[in-house]
Amino acid sequence: MKANGWCTLAAALALASTAVQAQSLSDFKCTGTPGIPWDQQIAGCTEAVQSKKFSGKDLATAYKARGNVYFANKDYDHAIADYSDALKADPDNAFAFNNLGNAYKAKGDTEHALASYEQTIKLDPKAGYAFNGRGTVYLDRGDLDHAVVDFNKAIELDPKDPFAFNNRGNVFYLRRDLDHAIADYSEAIRLDPKYAMAFNNRATAYRDNGELDRAIADYDQAIRLVPNYVKAFISRAGAYVYKRDYDHAIADSTEAIRLSPNDAMPYNNRGLAYQAKGDADHAFADFSEAIRLDPKDAIAFSNRGSIYQLRGDLDRAIADYDQATRFDPNYAFAFNNRGLAYRDKKDYDRAIADFSEAVRIYPKFVVAINNRGNTYRAKGDLDHAVADFDQVVRIYPGHAGALYARGKIKQTKGDSTGGDADIAAAKKIDPKVDEP
Repeated sequence: MKANGWCTLAAALALASTAVQAQSLSDFKCTGTPGIPWDQQIAGCTEAVQSKKFSGKDLATAYKARGNVYFANKDYDHAIADYSDALKADPDNAFAFNNLGNAYKAKGDTEHALASYEQTIKLDPKAGYAFNGRGTVYLDRGDLDHAVVDFNKAIELDPKDPFAFNNRGNVFYLRRDLDHAIADYSEAIRLDPKYAMAFNNRATAYRDNGELDRAIADYDQAIRLVPNYVKAFISRAGAYVYKRDYDHAIADSTEAIRLSPNDAMPYNNRGLAYQAKGDADHAFADFSEAIRLDPKDAIAFSNRGSIYQLRGDLDRAIADYDQATRFDPNYAFAFNNRGLAYRDKKDYDRAIADFSEAVRIYPKFVVAINNRGNTYRAKGDLDHAVADFDQVVRIYPGHAGALYARGKIKQTKGDSTGGDADIAAAKKIDPKVDEP
């Protein structure tokens, strides 16, 4: 009996010893997922790593968990270090490579991000999430062809991944294929009805497609899901501007400013709404604040320049347009606006040069072509003026101003029949059309 009693006690001790040694990472509050405060997780994961109780895949999991916490806190350098240590402990860990790619991407290091995603795919060719991640890097680089191939593959591997559909929708949106973009955003929403970003993105596609009520409804839903969604407030303000509902646009921009007071964009949007309402003083103040927040904001400089121009202060207007074109050499609207300022100063050659640059950047920029035609006409160069008005009418046959101006030139040059026809066509489109 004593022997049996001793053996039973020994077995009990052995079991107790085993239970103590078999600690899990959760015992250290090291999970890398929400539910436990991040600072406690960092401390717990650090204790787990330093305890020397974990090795191989278990140690890699501890590093990954702590890396996830750092990533959630946007401490990407520490996240990269932890994911790299996870790979030292478990070199074939596809998830660690993928997380490393996410951290490098968030930091803006696209080269290392691509390499990490490619290693993930090499280890696990069916890792749809890695194709999706690599696709987002290509998307950020503007390489839409490679991006869509990766998103297609991600969807093929996981047809229930809402993120891949949303991201492919972004490719279609950038290609201006709005119908396919809307279809992909809609599928992302079907798969995840609480996907606020997909609602926001679909709203923007609807807005650009001229479906403003649908756009506003989607922005509303995005904001219901994420009440502090700054981008949705900014974008909904833009939709309200298109609807000429300037009071709602101002209200949304003001809320975006409250949520993100150092963001220049909502000041720009609110300024445009004030300007459309005829409140130049508030518009000027908002554009100036946008410039203070972002001294390289080409849009804000161009917008403020337009206020100076409205006030007749052409030199300051031109100075702001100079800044806009310096910070964004492809900003066609700023070149067009500066051309108008030079034309108002009767500096026709500089005006024509600016309109020509706007057209070079955007060959179908009807407004700039028409402005150049009117400037040639003011300069007395009627042949070039007619050539520009011809081009306007080819692009936009219903442009009453170009038809009227061309008709007046034809009359001046002795072509009464042609001139009368152009002027009659212009007045049919717009009975109030007159000299520019």
